Amino acid sequence: MKEYTVREVASLFGKHEETVKRWIRAGKFPNAYRNSHKEGWRIIESDLTDVSMPKIVVKAEDKPQISDESHEEAEEELVKLAYEAVTLTSPTEQMVNILAYVGIKRTLEILLIMQQSPNKVKNPEGFIRKAISKGWSPTSLPQRIDSKKASFERGRNRSENSNQEAPSFSWLEKPF
Repeated sequence: MKEYTVREVASLFGKHEETVKRWIRAGKFPNAYRNSHKEGWRIIESDLTDVSMPKIVVKAEDKPQISDESHEEAEEELVKLAYEAVTLTSPTEQMVNILAYVGIKRTLEILLIMQQSPNKVKNPEGFIRKAISKGWSPTSLPQRIDSKKASFERGRNRSENSNQEAPSFSWLEKPF
């Protein structure tokens, strides 16, 4: 009888080691034992064949390798489809290159931000560039400040800065 460690069983089933330990605690491997804490769990081969597991993952060595070019083409196609789904327009080649550069996951985050925007985005390319440069995420939606309010704040900040300048006063001079 061959014995497997938790790590070996996890790699066979394509699961995490903690998942295999959870299976042991749940009783899926009735003949599993542990001699010491240092050695860890040992799972007997008959338990692996007796227990009906979801599926065994084929190792990466057996899978055909996807070339980088076809992977990039597939990612560009996904970017185009996602952009078209959100904006209902076709992206420019430059926009596809930018979105493909940041990756499909980040592209989907940015397009989600665009879709969740309370106001209609009039310039999607500018919005996407700003979202990339500012690092916006779906949880931190951009807040728009009205131009009147922004100019009022700038003017107020200028007046506060000018009021902070105190007149020079020498402690040697005594007021009479």
